Amino acid sequence: MTSIEPNKRVQKLRRVRRGNYFYRILLIPLLCGIFYLGIKITLPILNQQKIEPNTAKAMFTPIAQEPKQMTDIPNPYQANYREKVNEIIKDSINDENIIESTVKEWVPNKTSQAEPHTIHFSYQSQDFYEMEEAVSNAISLTKEDFSVWHLSKGYDQQSIKVYVATNDLSYKYVVYLHWVVKEGWLPILVQEVKDLKY
Repeated sequence: MTSIEPNKRVQKLRRVRRGNYFYRILLIPLLCGIFYLGIKITLPILNQQKIEPNTAKAMFTPIAQEPKQMTDIPNPYQANYREKVNEIIKDSINDENIIESTVKEWVPNKTSQAEPHTIHFSYQSQDFYEMEEAVSNAISLTKEDFSVWHLSKGYDQQSIKVYVATNDLSYKYVVYLHWVVKEGWLPILVQEVKDLKY
C-alpha cells in the first residue's frame, strides 16, 4: 500500500482560498459601513431645501386714529445734565478733532453696586464692566465690537470720560458718563473724534 502524499499545489490552493474567504468576511462589513456613512452624509444635503417664508398679504384698511400729541416732557435724566452737556459742546465747538457730538434720551444702566459709589478704574472691576455696558448702549455696538482705550476723570467726582475705538479703528469715540445714585452709569454725551487724544 502506498501512502498518499498531499500535493503541494493543492495545499497552496487551499491556503489561498482560506485567505480569500477571510478577506471576503472583512470586506463585506467594510463596504456596508462605507455605504452607510455615504448615505448619512449625503442625505441631509439632499433634503436641504430652500425654505422661503410665507408672506401674508394684508388688506389695507384705514383706521381713524387720533393724532399723537407731542409732549415737551424731557427725559428726566438728560434734563439734569443738559446744562453741563451744552457747556462741554460749546467748549469743544472749535476743536477740529471732533467730528460729531450726539445726545440722546439715554437712561442709566442697571447697577449691582452699593452706595456710596466710588469709581474703580481697574478693568477687572464691576464698575468697569458697567461702564462698558453704558458705552455699548450709547454708541449702539456690542462690547465685542469695540475696546476701551482710556478712562479719565470727567467734570466732577461722579463723572468719567471713556475713550473707545471700534476693533477695526474706523470709528473713535469719547463717551461721557455720569453716575446716577442707586441706578448706575448714564451716558450723557457721545463725541465721535478723528483721533483719541487723552
